[in-house]
Amino acid sequence: MATLKDVAKRAGVSVSTVSYSINGSHLISLETRNKVLKAAKDLGYRPNGPARNLKEKKTNIIGLFLSGFTGPFFNDMMEGIQDVVISKGLELVVCSSVDKHRLLIERHVDGAIILNYHMDDALLASLAEEKFPIVVLDRDMQSPYIKNILLPNEYGSALAVRHLLEKGHKRLGYIAGSIESYDGETRLGGFKKELAAHGLEFFESDLLRADFTEQSGYKEMEKYLNRTEGPLPSAMVCANDEMAMGTIRAIKEKGMRVPEDMAVVGFDDIYLSQYFPPSLTTIQVPRKEWGIIAAKTLFRMLDNEFDFETEQVPVKLMARNSG
Repeated sequence: MATLKDVAKRAGVSVSTVSYSINGSHLISLETRNKVLKAAKDLGYRPNGPARNLKEKKTNIIGLFLSGFTGPFFNDMMEGIQDVVISKGLELVVCSSVDKHRLLIERHVDGAIILNYHMDDALLASLAEEKFPIVVLDRDMQSPYIKNILLPNEYGSALAVRHLLEKGHKRLGYIAGSIESYDGETRLGGFKKELAAHGLEFFESDLLRADFTEQSGYKEMEKYLNRTEGPLPSAMVCANDEMAMGTIRAIKEKGMRVPEDMAVVGFDDIYLSQYFPPSLTTIQVPRKEWGIIAAKTLFRMLDNEFDFETEQVPVKLMARNSG
């Protein structure tokens, strides 16, 4: 059985570098990590872990790996996943971390659902195999043992833009989240694409970046309104509802009216959206259904079924009072 020393020798690095690489530390460059992961895979190396003491041993546990627990978005999705897992007689463990994924790497779970942009593709590709399938919710990966259950983010953004154009808006701004977020960046891409399809210019000065929280949306919009001279967009599209709510607070504190002076559209349709003053126009994501689809997909792979098309997650516009 291959050891850490064997992997280090094969990759031409130190044992500590192998350990850091396998555990996903950001202290190691992507090039070095990929080299180590390839050496480990070539040698068939697996870290010690009770879930793998016997090759055929099952933990009867499914792992859900998130980038964080903050905000209301995850609850419904986790409920959908849990409902399916429990119906199959298994248990669900939920983990949130930036660079340590021991339960995943040491195979303390039978399969994994990933919504954690801190985990890089190379790590997931090196782990996924016939007896250890993975479902990803936040990236597009091509692997026989990885299935992507992605939201139709571009379509959702297009719905938001079309709605605002039908309302007579011509200049639209955008509040994006972290550039590392697949969902956030595809939503931004769909927004720009739809504007271009209607022959409308998007001004990069009207692109703000926050971190998906209400407070960050408020701060970025406040700074934007205070520094901007000249015409403002008549509407702002936000990559999620929390930032949209912060945006509305900043607009109102500036003495402007929503939607009369500036309309705001969010994305996700979290529970508070319909009660926020004014009620938030947004793109509805059926989060529980998303979780159900992800879990059912994983169990099909656990049953050794890999050649199938995954079910699509539907989204729709919820037109309310903010835009």
